[in-house]
Amino acid sequence: MSLKKTKGRQKINIKKIEREEDMLVTLSKRKNGIYKKLCELSVLCDVNVAFLGYTGSGKPYTFGSTSFHAVAEHFLNGKASSSSSSLQRPVDRDYKAKIQELCELYNNMIDAVRAEEVKATKTAASMEPLPEDAWWKVPLAEVKDQEEMKHYLERFERLYEKLSYELAARRERNNTAENDK
Repeated sequence: MSLKKTKGRQKINIKKIEREEDMLVTLSKRKNGIYKKLCELSVLCDVNVAFLGYTGSGKPYTFGSTSFHAVAEHFLNGKASSSSSSLQRPVDRDYKAKIQELCELYNNMIDAVRAEEVKATKTAASMEPLPEDAWWKVPLAEVKDQEEMKHYLERFERLYEKLSYELAARRERNNTAENDK
């Protein structure tokens, strides 16, 4: 009889994951699991399923058994198909309006993301390539002069400060955007 080398599947406490990297990995894995379960539900029960989720950064992702838009249109129009359950109840018009508003918001966000991707691509294409002999690529072991070493240290510190400032500004913009939602 051999001893187990791993703990196997264990029950975890459900709470917010603090590390962003771990959060992204968990989202990726669980998102795929949700897609799989929705697909199984759709096939096993012969139902149309739609799922809409947003990441912490506001990036949307969707799933639909036929397509997300087809299921949303079917839901908004309220037309019952011949295979629908007798338990299906009519949808309140306020909910339809809210769903329509969410669909429009989703489409606007997708358009904005695509426009931002085009803008980023154009910006990246217009940037000059970095020179091969950039100052930060100089091996410090090759620098013999003490004054030159101090000069490089000052440049690294300025670069670090610029990057820190830029990172703080981006975080602030993201936090402001999340709070506005």
